[in-house]
Amino acid sequence: MQQSAHQIAQQSYSRCLRSPDFLPRFYEHLLASDPSIPPMFARTEFPKQYRLLQHALGLLLSYGNKPDDMLLERLAAKHSAKAIDVAPPLYGLFVDSLLAAIREFDDRCDGQVEGAWREALGPGLDFMKSRYDA
Repeated sequence: MQQSAHQIAQQSYSRCLRSPDFLPRFYEHLLASDPSIPPMFARTEFPKQYRLLQHALGLLLSYGNKPDDMLLERLAAKHSAKAIDVAPPLYGLFVDSLLAAIREFDDRCDGQVEGAWREALGPGLDFMKSRYDA
């Protein structure tokens, strides 16, 4: 039986989380991806942020597997224009930074795994972007 994108991404995520350096490395990639991003994290307590990211990735993966708007409503509101103002184009940088870290920490990462991540995260990220101006 062929695995779903969600299953492949979830297994990859589990492999990445074996290293305590995975989430910090993601943020290194993200902060370097665009000059507009570091100021957004100027007052961030990164140990807390790592936990928030871990939770958010779990929600995004869950949403991709079984869409339920209630899963992401709070997260989308927090990232909207009225809150921390994460504009829709920044989500592409988020995914690119995440995949860069995944390539470093998942020894099984290949084109299929990267594609699975994009497919699994896509619906949740589309939902987040759709709520930007809400």
